[in-house]
Amino acid sequence: MRYLTVEIHDVSPATLPEVKEIARRVEAAGHRRYTLLAVPNWRDEKGRHWDLSRCPETVDWLHEKRNQGCEIVQHGYTHRAPASPPPGLRPYMMHHWFSRGCAEFAYLDDVQARRRLLAGREILAQAGLRSAGFIAPAWQQSEQSIFMLRELGFRYTAFLNHILPLGRGVSKLRTPALTFAAANAWIDHGKRLVMGFLERRARPLALLRMALHPADLRGAIDFALGRLSRLGRHRQLTTYESWFGIGSSTEVGANLPCR
Repeated sequence: MRYLTVEIHDVSPATLPEVKEIARRVEAAGHRRYTLLAVPNWRDEKGRHWDLSRCPETVDWLHEKRNQGCEIVQHGYTHRAPASPPPGLRPYMMHHWFSRGCAEFAYLDDVQARRRLLAGREILAQAGLRSAGFIAPAWQQSEQSIFMLRELGFRYTAFLNHILPLGRGVSKLRTPALTFAAANAWIDHGKRLVMGFLERRARPLALLRMALHPADLRGAIDFALGRLSRLGRHRQLTTYESWFGIGSSTEVGANLPCR
């Protein structure tokens, strides 16, 4: 049996309308069991913050989806890089072109990573949620961040081309994430070709991942859902919890004021 994860990224009070629309369309296509990547304290480009635990609509919706069989995964802390990248062409390109300022964990040291991981975990706990795994914004994180994930008991993490169980002596699993949002029509066309190539190469793999973002609603969502329909004929939907045999990650919910 081959499997597929469908991940809806960037879940926060600030993006909830877009996230709900993507979820509605995924479910309309017949898929009710997907993975929701929740940002505990979303910060936008103007510096405004949204504490997930203080927004009852978001908390209630996440619990509803958890009870439906979806998985909630901690997705960074603010989803915004805390500082400029270090000197060099590659860091500059990754920061400004690939992640567009969202690679929050790419260059953190162990102290910074621990602080953000614990702060994010606490907000989820206040919302009555617990995440077995962690996925960094833009799939970028430093070695120190990975070390702290292990120290804090997270069970797995994921990158653009593989997932990494965090048990000692466990090797990574090659599995690409198909992504679709693009800045313009030319990039969109090229990206669809690349995703098609990756999809074909991944046919023999046991697990394939599809990542959907709020930005997909600006033009890529129909194409992405078409690919999902095709993949769903040959692959069974799963979540990371199920893949790794991890139990439920829900606790008693909280109903706090939104601010």
